[in-house]
Amino acid sequence: MNASFLTLSATKASFIALASLVLTACSETPPPLPEVTFSVDGNSVSARPFLHCDVMVTKCDKDDKAPATLRIAPGKQVRITVPGEVAESPWSVAVEYRTAAGEQKEPQTVATFVPNESHDYTVALPEAGAQLQTVEVKQAGAKQDPAAAAGDIQLLARAVWSLRVESS
Repeated sequence: MNASFLTLSATKASFIALASLVLTACSETPPPLPEVTFSVDGNSVSARPFLHCDVMVTKCDKDDKAPATLRIAPGKQVRITVPGEVAESPWSVAVEYRTAAGEQKEPQTVATFVPNESHDYTVALPEAGAQLQTVEVKQAGAKQDPAAAAGDIQLLARAVWSLRVESS
């Protein structure tokens, strides 16, 4: 067999293998985004993040179809379970509700966790008969303000999961 033929065949085989690796790497789908589970009285629903950014909150994607919906009676508690990749960073829970008298309350943060402190939380409303309207889980990310002093970073929501409540 001719030596130049073997060299050409080996080069061609190497090129095909390299092209195959590049195509495989380019066609791999990114890992699925983490989901948060909301549970009430044995019923549960999982939600994808409707806002998801990289850790430095420079590139963000929105998914308006991601918020979950669950029917919840007034006064009921909601249990939230977050996956490890959310729990390993700071995260918080915010709620919006209406009092038993019908007064609309502004959204408020009801719990904040440091990394690896907790994977779950139960939302208990401050008064009997109140009706939850929205429950949100917010995962923190960091963003450096170019106008601020060197090394000055602020924590922002890098991902948000939402539960919209249907009253029963």
